[in-house]
Formats: sequence, C-alpha cells, structure tokens
Amino acid sequence: MDALFALLGDVQPWHWLALGAILVGIEIISPTFYFLWPGLAAGVVGATLYLFPTLGPQNQVILFAVLSVVATVVWKRFAPADWTTTKPHPTLNRPRAAQYVGRRARAADGFSGGRGAVLIDDTRWSATTDDGSDPAAGEMVTVTGSDGSVLKIARKPD
Repeated sequence: MDALFALLGDVQPWHWLALGAILVGIEIISPTFYFLWPGLAAGVVGATLYLFPTLGPQNQVILFAVLSVVATVVWKRFAPADWTTTKPHPTLNRPRAAQYVGRRARAADGFSGGRGAVLIDDTRWSATTDDGSDPAAGEMVTVTGSDGSVLKIARKPD
C-alpha cells in the first residue's frame, strides 16, 4: 500500500480532473449512471487538491472513495423511479394508417369486390370493406382498422 501512496505522492490536481473526465466520458458511452458519480468525485478531489495542495495521497484516495460511494448510494436512493425508463410514443412502430381508425371517409370511386379507394383529408387510401360490400362513389364510410397501408372500412349510417 505504501508503494501506491508513493506513486500518488506526485499527483497533481489535473490528474484527478483527467480521471474525472475519462470516467464521465465512459458514462456518455454507457448509459448506466455508475461512472458518472466516481467521475464527479474525481473532479471534486482535483478541485480540493488545487485548493489544499498539502492534501496527502492517502487522504486523496479516501476522499475519492467516500465521495464515489456516497454519491452513488444517494443517487440510487433518491433518483426518481422512472429516471432511466422512457415511455414510447403511442403511435411508435404502428402504421400511419392506424391513426385513422374511427374516422369518417368518403368513397373516392365505386367499390368493386369489396375493394376501392377512400378520401381522408387530402389523401387517397386503398381500402377494403369488412363485409365485402361495395359502397358507391361519395358514400361516407368509417375506418375500422388497417392492414399495412390498406384501410379497412365499414358502412355505417351517418
């Protein structure tokens, strides 16, 4: 242990600051928050050594260890439960057509064999009827689902 403290006898404040920067850099690469707190502790030790140049190597290591452990434990204890979890957007990985479910659409042309096209807003969509019926051109229908980019529709009274 004396050899370690002899090696640390020549440590300058910038050594601790460099260690802190390296640890925070590792944290940026790995989103675990476990390298952040020792990185900040190393920065605090560097600043302390700058302010108090007579701080011995043993005290530097003890200060670093204590600050690292305390900061990590405090973070684990008081961090919000959803700190690292993200909630996906409700339409993430769902086809664009799924947002039209429940909307009213107008048949663009007369359907044939249960297949045709509908107009929603300013977009023309391919569509199929749920029951195989053939709505006439201009008839109002309701979107009930989608199969990829093909809307599924049903005739419902206004």
